[in-house]
Amino acid sequence: MNYTQTLEFLFQSLPVFETQGATAYKPGLERITAFCRHIGNPQRNFFTIHVAGTNGKGSVSAMLYSVLNAAGVRAGLFTSPYLVKFNERMSALGHDISDSELASVVEAVRPAADSMEDRATEFELITACAFEYFVRKGCDTVVLECGMGGRLDSTNVIGAPVISAITNIALDHTGYLGDTEEKIAAEKAGIIKGSPVVCGTVGSGAEDVIRKKCADAGSPLVFSRDADISDVRLGRDGISFTFEGEDFYVPLCGMYQTENIRTVLCALRLLRQAGYCIGNGALRRGLASVRWKGRFETLSTSPLVIFDGAHNPDGARFTEKTFSALYPGERAVIVTGVMADKDYRDIADSFSRICDRAFTISPNNPRALGAAAYADALSEAGIYASPCKNAEEALSGAVEEAARTSSPVLCAGSLYMYAEIVSALAALGLGSEKSAQPEAK
Repeated sequence: MNYTQTLEFLFQSLPVFETQGATAYKPGLERITAFCRHIGNPQRNFFTIHVAGTNGKGSVSAMLYSVLNAAGVRAGLFTSPYLVKFNERMSALGHDISDSELASVVEAVRPAADSMEDRATEFELITACAFEYFVRKGCDTVVLECGMGGRLDSTNVIGAPVISAITNIALDHTGYLGDTEEKIAAEKAGIIKGSPVVCGTVGSGAEDVIRKKCADAGSPLVFSRDADISDVRLGRDGISFTFEGEDFYVPLCGMYQTENIRTVLCALRLLRQAGYCIGNGALRRGLASVRWKGRFETLSTSPLVIFDGAHNPDGARFTEKTFSALYPGERAVIVTGVMADKDYRDIADSFSRICDRAFTISPNNPRALGAAAYADALSEAGIYASPCKNAEEALSGAVEEAARTSSPVLCAGSLYMYAEIVSALAALGLGSEKSAQPEAK
C-alpha cells in the first residue's frame, strides 16, 4: 500500500459521528477490544498517560509529550483531529509518523480489520494503528488523548494508566455524552481506573461526580488549582510564569493555556511520584519547545492573522477573553466556520463582544454548518456577517476589511478550518512574515 491507498482504507471505515442523517456513531469497546486482540494487544506493551476533557486535552497532551521527550523518555503521542496532515495524529520520539511507516502499520493490521464481521469505526481503526506504531518505535510511555468522552472511547481499551487527566468539563457533544455537565463528567470519568488523577477546573456538580468515581476506584485525586505558580505573564508570543522559585516559558498563547499549564504541573508531580525522573531542567526544555498548532497561533504578522480553535461555546469564551487581554480596546474582523452540532448561537454571542464584521465559511467536513446559516446566526448576535464560498474568499474579504479599519484578522471556529485557512493565506501570497515561535527564554 502507498500513502494514498493507506488513507483511502482508513477513511472508508465508518466515521464516528452522524453523517447526512444516518447514525454512524457506535459506542462501545467490543470492536476495539476484539481488534486489538486480533493484532496481539499492542496496547499492553507500554505505559500510558490518559487524557480526557472537553477543551484543553490536546494542549495538555502536547506539553506532557514534549516534557517526557526532554527528560529522555521514549514517548509517544496520540491526538485528534489532525490540522494539516493525517500523520499529526500519532508521534513518537519527537517526530510524526512518516508516510512509509503509516502505510506499513496499516498494511499489517488490515487483515484483522477485514476479518471483523462488525467492522471497526474509523477512529477505532486509527487507534489500533497507533498502538501498533508505538510498539514498533519502542515507546515506553504514550500520552493518549481521548477522541470523545472517555468511558466508551476506543482509547479506553487500555488497562490502568500511570495517571489520568481530565482537563475540564463543558457542554459539548451533548447528543452523545449527555446534556448536563454532570452527565458529561460521568463519561469523562470513565477513564479513571485506580491510578492517580489530576483534574482541571470544573463545576461543582462535575467535581462531585469525579470525586465519587475516584473514591469508588481508589484513585488519588489532585486538582490543577493545587499547582503553585505565580507571576503569570500572558504575551502575544506565549506565557511566562514562576514555579518552585524558577522561571518557565511556554510558546503557546491563550488565557486558557494557564489552566492547562497548571494541569501539566500537577501531572508532573504525580509522574515523579510514580518514579519518572523529570527534573525542572527537563520541564523547562520541554515546555519551551512544545509546538501545538491552531491555539491562538499567529499565522501572519503583516497583515496580522491569528487562528484559534474556538470550536464550542467554552472555547469561544476563552477566545474572546484572550483577544481582549492581548488587544485591549480593539475589534477583530473574524473568519469563522463551525460544525452544525455545536451551539453556534452561543459562540456567536461571544464573538459579538470582540467583533463587528465577520466572514463565514462551511469547513470541509460532513458535519459543517452552512456558511449562510452561520452568517444568519452571527447577524442575530449583532455582527455584520457575509457568507463565503470558501476560505480564500473569506480571508480575502477579511484582510481587505481589516486594512480599512486597522483591525486584526481572527480566524476562530472549528479546527477543521485550519488547513483551509493556511492554504488560503498561501494562495493570497500572505503569511510569509509569519511570527516565529521563540525558543526558551
